[in-house]
Amino acid sequence: YVPVDEEGLVSAEAVAAATTEQTFLVSVMHSNNEVGSVQPVRQIADAVRALRPSVLVHTDAAQSIGKVDVDTRALGVDLLTLVGHKFGAPKGIAALYI
Repeated sequence: YVPVDEEGLVSAEAVAAATTEQTFLVSVMHSNNEVGSVQPVRQIADAVRALRPSVLVHTDAAQSIGKVDVDTRALGVDLLTLVGHKFGAPKGIAALYI
């Protein structure tokens, strides 16, 4: 695990540094519904790939959809999870962008 600062944000460099040669996936929550922080996902993806180009980057955007911009290309992620009930679908409906 990587600690957060006083604003609830992780450091992109700390996330990258926490990876090892055995790491194949980094997953980070995009928006935190309790404290409102929005993680620097693009910077995290860039830092991870600079150190470990083969590692996939995932973000959980369940709390972000409909509240902040979510663009997989701008975020630089390989995978993105969202849940449908946040924008009108029945509970239990989710999607994984690959």
